[in-house]
Amino acid sequence: MKKLLICTFIFWAFTNGFSQNIDTIAAWTFPTGIDTLDIYPDVCIPDNVNRYIAAEDTASDPNSRVITCTEGASTFAGTATGWDEGGNSKLWSVKFKAPGYGNFKVSSKQFSDIEFPGPQDWKVQARLSGGDWVDVDGGTLICSNDWTTGVVSEIELPAQFNNPGSTSIYVRWIMTSNLSINGSDVLAEGISKIDDIVITGEVTSGTGSNIIDNQFRFFPNPVESGELNIDSDSGITSINIYNAEGRIIRKYRITGDAPVELNDICSGVYFVEPVYSNNEKGLPKKLVVR
Repeated sequence: MKKLLICTFIFWAFTNGFSQNIDTIAAWTFPTGIDTLDIYPDVCIPDNVNRYIAAEDTASDPNSRVITCTEGASTFAGTATGWDEGGNSKLWSVKFKAPGYGNFKVSSKQFSDIEFPGPQDWKVQARLSGGDWVDVDGGTLICSNDWTTGVVSEIELPAQFNNPGSTSIYVRWIMTSNLSINGSDVLAEGISKIDDIVITGEVTSGTGSNIIDNQFRFFPNPVESGELNIDSDSGITSINIYNAEGRIIRKYRITGDAPVELNDICSGVYFVEPVYSNNEKGLPKKLVVR
């Protein structure tokens, strides 16, 4: 279901006046429930296949905390504890690159547990690598124990983030107080969840991916037998397989309806990039090999 929602979102972008100018830069939707896999994006441009979500604390060292996957908005969600005394220091964070893009928009959903009360007050901020954090308009959040309160929908990053070249962009969801959703201070066992993070961008310099993502599907996923079936509306001629570090490890030609044999690929998380008959490449999508 969650994959369908992401594809529907992308299809909407392409059929509402944007033609082929909008790409999903990176999306984290936690579809498998496996924390070591779902910290990576499910759909992204090639620059971001190895970009992971983190739960950080700017006031401590080491600054990262463990992320697990628990029940989410539709399937699973990134989940973390240890938010005590986290006002203006503890946060969720993602990092991405987007050369040739601008007009970035961010969507996400947050949830704070009621049995183990999580943080109530948040805001979304962004910065360029080496720059200062800036507040994102529309990014002030008051979370509750539901998936409809702590929501941001396509809030826009400021124009200073357009055309970043090779510079990385950081987006974070930071606590702005120590209050939990029941009005007391957040305790160490307080639970915060985040889900359905989608970052989109518009091609501005002619160097973006410039593709239509909903044309490409593969199954099964996860794959166990070694055979991957490819389905496309636009004539895929080959696929590239990326590892979690963003390196292409295999290239396969697509012949009719014949499945791709993946028996020589070890268990792990990978990304599948389609190549169409006009040599355009599609957005890589996550593949789990067991």
